Amino acid sequence: MSFFPFLHFFNSIVYVYLAVYILIKNPKALLNRICVAFLLCFSLWSFSFVVLHHPFCTKHLAKLVVNISSIGWCSFSSFFLWFILAFTGKKKILKQKWFYVLLFGIPLVLIYQQWNGFIFVDYIKEYYGWKGLYGQSIWPYLFFSHYLSFMIAGLYLNFDFMRKAPNAVLKKQASIIFFTMVVVLILGTVTDVILTLANIHIIPNIADTFMLIWSFAVVYAIARYKFLIITPATAADNILSTMYDSLILSNMEGEIITVNKAAAELLGYKPDELEGKPLDILFKNEALTNGLFKRIVNQVDLKNKDLIFKTRQGKEVPILLSASILRDNTGNIAGIVCVAKDISERKKLEEEIFKGKKLESIGILAGGIAHDFNNLFAIIVGNLTMAREEISPGEKSHKLLLKAEQTSLKAADLARKFITFSPGGWLRKEKVRLDQVLKDARDSEFLKVNKNVICDIDIPNDLMSIDGDHAQLTQVMKNLFLNAAAAIEAMPDPQRGKISVRAENVSREDVKNGENTTILLKKGKYVKMIIRDNGIGISPGDIEKIFDPYFTTRDKTNQKGMGLGLTLCYTIIKKHNGHIAVESEPGKGTMFSLYLPAFIG
Repeated sequence: MSFFPFLHFFNSIVYVYLAVYILIKNPKALLNRICVAFLLCFSLWSFSFVVLHHPFCTKHLAKLVVNISSIGWCSFSSFFLWFILAFTGKKKILKQKWFYVLLFGIPLVLIYQQWNGFIFVDYIKEYYGWKGLYGQSIWPYLFFSHYLSFMIAGLYLNFDFMRKAPNAVLKKQASIIFFTMVVVLILGTVTDVILTLANIHIIPNIADTFMLIWSFAVVYAIARYKFLIITPATAADNILSTMYDSLILSNMEGEIITVNKAAAELLGYKPDELEGKPLDILFKNEALTNGLFKRIVNQVDLKNKDLIFKTRQGKEVPILLSASILRDNTGNIAGIVCVAKDISERKKLEEEIFKGKKLESIGILAGGIAHDFNNLFAIIVGNLTMAREEISPGEKSHKLLLKAEQTSLKAADLARKFITFSPGGWLRKEKVRLDQVLKDARDSEFLKVNKNVICDIDIPNDLMSIDGDHAQLTQVMKNLFLNAAAAIEAMPDPQRGKISVRAENVSREDVKNGENTTILLKKGKYVKMIIRDNGIGISPGDIEKIFDPYFTTRDKTNQKGMGLGLTLCYTIIKKHNGHIAVESEPGKGTMFSLYLPAFIG
């Protein structure tokens, strides 16, 4: 009896032992579990050679054993690629369902074809035992292509990660995996594939033995570089790299030592670009920051201080900053640790709530005054009308009275608009079709859009109706159309103007915040509208104020655009329990997004 059965039995035991050892080290880690599955594939494969090389093994038993072991030799390359993707942190791919279909679908097909006798088609008796012969069909070559492509893809990803590894330990771990697996892949392919295809059978299949090289390398990596083991240091590194808050470490001179991934992304830098830079370049108010820094140096902790980050692109990001002294194991001061929380969304929500309360306060005052003025205007208009009817139409006083009556009617209409601001206001909710609202707004005699402006409206047939006030929603559309038309007219070439309207059904869960959007909606179904123009746009300094009463970017001396249109839009939408948001870029146009509750009948 040859020593080969004992060699393969030893291989199988080593793989099982190593699999159990790795699983015990960190049983919950995905990487460890994949590595265990990978090693068990080789354990099953090695154990099959114990039977194949046994002197009492028959040809029929050899065929059965090879079929069973195909679970291992058809699957190991898939598990290796999966292992490398997990090791290199390719989370996006690992979340894709199609990836797992590809990863395990191909091995399952190959295992099925082996059981049908299409990969190893015959077996010959050699001095060391039975050896399988590849068939002449396409299936053996598909198997070669599968295992080589998956192994090479895994090695490429590992090599790329090895070059870009964020620290020396990961670089060492990646290099051990890469170089040992390259040796194993080359030797195993020569002995088990190339020589067999060349009808050279003097050397048995020993690819599973070469795999011991990689296994012992993994043991070395575990012992030397804590591979596949949770340590306080690796746990801390994982926490820092995955935490959502920004973390910045600096020395006592205020020079940045390192930042975590969240801080680098928020500030618009690569992590290594900030190393050695002064801490104050990250903040808007350097004088304030320097004062706070001196307090920290004097060992006064800083907790939840409102500050503003200044990104690489010049954007300002509001943050809550906490900072304290960092000490080493001996208790000596080693540096300063800063943790910053991005509160941009919170600030936007606060501004949105404040804006609503401000308009509500104005509305209470304006509504009360408007009701009184409305009653007075009714008397004035009535008396002017009766006085005018007493005078012949041709007389000058008749024209003056008519002009006074028309002006009074406009003033009365303005008073009615102020009533809209008051709590409750005039709101008669009903089932409203958006297409009819848009038609009424476009056909309005008050809407005088440049005839060369293209108005593109696309409303889907399955769009839900709105639970709202038809007249007030029509007023909103009029104001938004007029605003878009005015923005286009202000362009150097208004002849190429375009206003587009899109609508869709959404639920609260589907709503995503844009750069200038903060959504305050109750759960439920909504109709979302987007009104977009390619006009002059709105500057970043003005965009936060466009819903304020009497704010306008137009010339007030021309008696157009007195600044109530968008304020009315905001108030009406809010009274409908909806939301309106704006995004704009100077010179490129403006986009208004409206969310209105759907009618549930």
